[in-house]
Amino acid sequence: MSKIIETIKHTVDATIPEREEISHGLHPKVDYALLVLRNIFVSLAVIFFILSMFWHVSYHIFKAIGYFMGAAAYIFECLAVTDCFQTKVPHNEMFMVYCFGPLYILMGLSYLFLH
Repeated sequence: MSKIIETIKHTVDATIPEREEISHGLHPKVDYALLVLRNIFVSLAVIFFILSMFWHVSYHIFKAIGYFMGAAAYIFECLAVTDCFQTKVPHNEMFMVYCFGPLYILMGLSYLFLH
C-alpha cells in the first residue's frame, strides 16, 4: 500500500510547477497559484470522468462535473497565460483555451439537462 501512496506523491510533485519556471511573469506568486489551481481542476476532472465509467446510474452527473472542472482549468490557464489579462497574447496561441473552455461548459450543461 505504501508503494501506491509513494507513487501518488511523486505524481503530485511532478504536476506542481517549479517557482523558477514562472518567475518571468509580472506576478510570479499569482502565476504559481493559478498554475497549481489549474492542475488541481484538471486532476478533479480526470477523477470525475473515471468515476463516471464506474457509476452507471449517475454517470451524467459525474461527466457534467468533470466538464465544469475542465472549464475551470481552462479559465485558470487563460489567467496564467495572460498574466490576469495584463499581457496581450496572440489569438493563435489562445485558440484552444478560447474554444475548449466554453465548449466544456456547454457539454457539462448538456449532460445535466439532456441526459
